[in-house]
Amino acid sequence: MKFDGSPAEFIQFSYPDEPNWSEVPDDVLVELVKTYFQEPSCAGLALGQLRTRRNTKTINLAEWLLRQDDADQWLKASAADVLDCDRRS
Repeated sequence: MKFDGSPAEFIQFSYPDEPNWSEVPDDVLVELVKTYFQEPSCAGLALGQLRTRRNTKTINLAEWLLRQDDADQWLKASAADVLDCDRRS
């Protein structure tokens, strides 16, 4: 079966099957967070991967997530954790 969506859509569609997160490009991780912020699974894993990579967009994404009224509560908790860790370092 051919999938005609973006790589981020494919990852979300395929979940709970997961890619090798260390091989997913940063722009795809950012797309997962921004597009699927109402669902904690892939977006949370993507945010964590960006944080691990020390991607410069991670803090802005975390702040953006906290401003989204309809963002998943667990994803918001992950975003708050990212910001808290950043403040302590």
